[in-house]
Amino acid sequence: MIYLKKHLPIIRKVLLLAEIMPLAAYPSPPSLSTGLPVAMQSVRPVIPLAGSWKFKAGDAKDVKLYEPALNDSAWTDIKVPDNWYLEGQDISGVAWYRKHFELPKALKGKRVSLNFAGVDYMADVWLNGRYLGFHEGYFQHFSFDASDVALFGKDNVLTVKVDSPLEAMGADWSLHKRLIKGIFGHHDTRPGGAWSERGQEHNTGGIWGEVDVEFHDVAEIFQVKVSPVLDRVQDQATANVAFQVNWQRPTPVGAIVRLTVKPYNFASSEVTVEQTERQLTPGYNPLNIPVTVKHARLWWPWEQGEANLYAVEVAVLVGGKVIDNKIETFGFREVAYDSVKKIWLLNGQRLFLRGTNYIASQWLGEMTDARFAYDVALMKAANINAVRIHAHITAEAFYRRCDEEGLLVWQDFPLLWGYVDDAKFRDNAVRQAQDMVNGYYNHPSIITWSLINEPAWDAKWMKYKYKSYTENYNKLLNDTLYTAIAPMDNTRHVHAFSGTLEHPWLGWYSGVWQDYNKPAGFDIITEYGAQALPGLPSLRKIFSETDLWPTTEPQWDNWEYHNFQRKETFTLAKVPMGANPAEFVGNTQAYQVKVIKLAAESYRRQRYQPVNSIFQFMFVEDWPSMNWGVVDYWRIPKAGYYALQQAYQPVLPSFAWEQENFKQGEAATFTLWLVNDLQKTFLNARLAYSLRNATTLLETNTLDIDIAADSGLAVKTLAWHDLPVGHYELVAKVETADGKPLGINTHEFAVMQ
Repeated sequence: MIYLKKHLPIIRKVLLLAEIMPLAAYPSPPSLSTGLPVAMQSVRPVIPLAGSWKFKAGDAKDVKLYEPALNDSAWTDIKVPDNWYLEGQDISGVAWYRKHFELPKALKGKRVSLNFAGVDYMADVWLNGRYLGFHEGYFQHFSFDASDVALFGKDNVLTVKVDSPLEAMGADWSLHKRLIKGIFGHHDTRPGGAWSERGQEHNTGGIWGEVDVEFHDVAEIFQVKVSPVLDRVQDQATANVAFQVNWQRPTPVGAIVRLTVKPYNFASSEVTVEQTERQLTPGYNPLNIPVTVKHARLWWPWEQGEANLYAVEVAVLVGGKVIDNKIETFGFREVAYDSVKKIWLLNGQRLFLRGTNYIASQWLGEMTDARFAYDVALMKAANINAVRIHAHITAEAFYRRCDEEGLLVWQDFPLLWGYVDDAKFRDNAVRQAQDMVNGYYNHPSIITWSLINEPAWDAKWMKYKYKSYTENYNKLLNDTLYTAIAPMDNTRHVHAFSGTLEHPWLGWYSGVWQDYNKPAGFDIITEYGAQALPGLPSLRKIFSETDLWPTTEPQWDNWEYHNFQRKETFTLAKVPMGANPAEFVGNTQAYQVKVIKLAAESYRRQRYQPVNSIFQFMFVEDWPSMNWGVVDYWRIPKAGYYALQQAYQPVLPSFAWEQENFKQGEAATFTLWLVNDLQKTFLNARLAYSLRNATTLLETNTLDIDIAADSGLAVKTLAWHDLPVGHYELVAKVETADGKPLGINTHEFAVMQ
């Protein structure tokens, strides 16, 4: 950041907060809680199949590649789990995977399941030459029963045909997509961008999630869903636990179903047990058993309290023996969106969402819990309390991390823009959206399901891009999805679509950045921001030294392939390149700082008038590129990160202005605000503000003030008359009565002749 400080005062001032609150002051979060009591360990033995597999790209003609006797020794070695691109296979379409493994004889006689945590995009599965089944969808966990074909003490051959095809190119291809892959198939931030002929390169296919063999007895518990209900009057909460038991015998049996609820990530000796006798009939037995916990500790986002989690063990006992159990974590919390008052409520308290959009990586196999933990730590250090998983579903480890760290999640379904408008696709979309709700239901961090990002019928700009576009295109798809999904989950808000009104993009796709000073027209803002280049060290990892300063069309094509938007940067935002790459970087980062700072502060001053949630776009860059991220692909923060950190302080002193700069003789006028997102009142707080010209302190004042919980207040009008020509800085600091810092902010302006 040294050269940025030298060239651009605005970035130097934004970095003031970074110097006061450096990243090093925020420790990385601990490892995910894994220490369940022995009494709650799973009784199902599991054999992981991670490691080296055999791989062959391309489909087979006359050879049956699933035959166990096939000699696969000449096939390529590949690591599973991972995306094939990360393993050096830059392909699309069909590829074959084979894994040889042995099962211990001691487990013979048990039921056998083959479990997959994620395959992009379609999978056909064989074991020992027997076809087990087909699955479509990149994000779901799925399983096959292999009990009748698994071999014990002998070589087993698992064969998976993975198909991750391209969308069929042609006229208006991206309006008629068929794959439910969201940003992994078509997006501004993927390799090639959204509208290039190369926009589907670097395919995301492969077995990117874990694969294992799981053993169980004659009863199998599955699809455990925990719905929390709070009773604040009685100081208790009920977990309504719905699940199914598959009894795999031809005659009914009497069983005891026992539910045990214990604290998961906090110390307590409290244990709640609910036990009932049930008759299990052959096949699937749906059950719903409530468990009431006295004095339950609630799950809160990080700034409002503790992210308290519980574990529930569902156990089936026959003849006094546990023949199957399943353990899920959950939180007691209540989420509501009041569509009349336009407010979010969490556990009955109003909550303002200070969010960001997030795509961790273009290839999910790249992400580990440690990498997710680092990103979540960066988000919390930037005072972010909510994250929108933008137009995709990410890896399970991220949601577990958010559960434990108290980070709220706005979850998009992987649909954006246009799709083929037929009944077959609608049915597929409904099925996969149901998979999303059922598969991620128990994560208390998830507070909303959003079904389509900028659907075609709402995105009227599409009529200028697609010749075949018609009004209300995909409206039936949107309505069908909402009708199917809304009744499935009454513990969260179901957002029908994230529309263009939620995405103002002032100063980037329309208007000018100063337009963020105008009153907002919408209560939920799910996208705002501007692009910025990463620092020179990161930029040099993307481009050669000769391409670092583009002047020819081939060079600019390369930049645009890496997501740089030339028209928006130069023509709409009017960002100058400067005289050298360092200045170019600095200018783009300075512009991103201005947009983020003004937008976030203006929206926060408009809290509930009508704004209740804001999501900056984008947090990190998901591949070696330069786009809207405030943190680059190598997780190095840009200046915009610190601007977001400053503007998102839970207690924020803010300067409202109508005029960016002033002519000599004009009154420099501002309104000093205090915004408090915390459910905490601060009595006798001290608010200090000062005015500087270069290094000269011109004026300083201190106010004693009571700061109400969950409030926004215009404190005082500030005006200076007849200021000399020059550059000025306003600084505001607020602290508690006993001197504890609450917030600090700066604003710069100039007086010109």
